[in-house]
Amino acid sequence: MFKSLFLHNIIKIVYINFHFLPFRQAIKFPIDIYGKLRIVNDSGKICINGNIRPGMIKLGSQGRDMFPLDPVILDIRGSLCFNGSFYIGCGSTIRVENGANLSIGTNSRFGAQSILFCEDSIKIGSQVGGSWRCQVMDTDRHEIRNLNTGVISPSHKPIEIGDNVWIGNNVFINKGTRIPANIIIASKSLCNKDYSNVPAFSVLAGIPAKVVASDKQRIW
Repeated sequence: MFKSLFLHNIIKIVYINFHFLPFRQAIKFPIDIYGKLRIVNDSGKICINGNIRPGMIKLGSQGRDMFPLDPVILDIRGSLCFNGSFYIGCGSTIRVENGANLSIGTNSRFGAQSILFCEDSIKIGSQVGGSWRCQVMDTDRHEIRNLNTGVISPSHKPIEIGDNVWIGNNVFINKGTRIPANIIIASKSLCNKDYSNVPAFSVLAGIPAKVVASDKQRIW
């Protein structure tokens, strides 16, 4: 019991809850922090919708038995909204730029050393499970010019991930990606387009990802 207690970063728990949340929510301590937390920027906002309960948002909880206990990095300049419980592993980064919106559904989680980087809009559904070292990034952080046409491609495009999506380890989900509900994404895949027409219960795999199997369902 006492060993478990020392896993929690009490000082940062108090600060994060009361800095970002209204008092009536903060007093319930819905945001729990395991181990170290590095706050790069806290000028944005965090909201939690639904039934507020202690420890429903766990930062740094996943992967502590397998990975270095590196700090979770928070860089919140825009809007981060949780619509229920959410867990993310140690060594992970959540970055939301000015004017950007990151929305996460209930009962979703990502493993250790994952990156959620939002410069435009990222919508993650409910019951979305990401393994370790997943990267969901709606921006390239640079622009590319076509030398023949002079057209400059946008550096960011929204990402949408539907409900009940399972994301294997080391998966990259890039700008402009749309993943429908009930999809499995195999390890080390790259998703970089609109997969809305992919049938439910398909498996995506490869670089770039394509349908490799059908009628497969993740057992939660």
